[in-house]
Amino acid sequence: MPVERIGGEAQRAVESVLRQQMPFPFELIVVSAEPLTLSPDNRVRNVVEKNRNPATRRNRAVSEARGEILAFIDDDAQAGEGWLANAVSYFDAHPDVLALGGPDPAPIDSSPEELISETLLATAYLGSGVAAHENRKGVFDVRSPSDVALVNLFVRKNAFTGFDEKIGYIGEDTALLEGLRARGRVVYNDGVRVFHRRRPFPMPYLKQRWRYRVKTGQMLARGAKVNRSKIVTFLVVGTAAILFAPIIFAPYAVLAIFLGARVRRLPPSQWPVLPFAFAAHHLTYYFGILWGIVRGLIGGR
Repeated sequence: MPVERIGGEAQRAVESVLRQQMPFPFELIVVSAEPLTLSPDNRVRNVVEKNRNPATRRNRAVSEARGEILAFIDDDAQAGEGWLANAVSYFDAHPDVLALGGPDPAPIDSSPEELISETLLATAYLGSGVAAHENRKGVFDVRSPSDVALVNLFVRKNAFTGFDEKIGYIGEDTALLEGLRARGRVVYNDGVRVFHRRRPFPMPYLKQRWRYRVKTGQMLARGAKVNRSKIVTFLVVGTAAILFAPIIFAPYAVLAIFLGARVRRLPPSQWPVLPFAFAAHHLTYYFGILWGIVRGLIGGR
């Protein structure tokens, strides 16, 4: 768990891991830039890594880990009941599985602004398209490395090849999982759940999504392994939607409310906001990818 400072969400994240009931020992490695004063629980260790590159931090923590299975979680997430036990049980029953992830829904105490962000990510067809964010049911082999998220990811230590520190923040997990999928199975399991705090809509959420999609565009321009066909389809559809916006906005608005309401997290009083929230979400993705492609082609970071 990479942590900047202890307290608040980070403290709740630590406590959620320590509450896990396991029939064998486990350790929690908290990696930070400066030494932290942590719980006196002897299962917690603090590893100091001054380089704030998240990939570097996690790789350093892995180098110190003593367990056979690595579990990655963020400091703004809380492990659900049975998070560790369910994951380990599945690994034990399926030795060909190299990595495992699951859903990361927003916590039940989320604000309306956070639930708007949750709806934008979790809505089928119009949202993120990520299985973990959509809180999908069932157990299945992932079709895309982005179906699971680094906030809720398990990897066998003997299969872990390291996060690419050149990629750094955003994309390092999908690069790792793409390599693991070439060697074995990567599975989504809805019994392995964390509750992940969302950035509130509009600006904190849109700023985060902009950074993500700029990175996507840069990776695409530089020839990285990304879902090119999906991205190209999105850009083509997005261009058509912008050109014909006056004609299609009414059906788009109806679809946004209908599909967004099916997520069943956002209060009905907030449903009228959804067409405009989805429009902002999609435009951020569209122009973020384009700007990332430009920056990637001219060598910008």
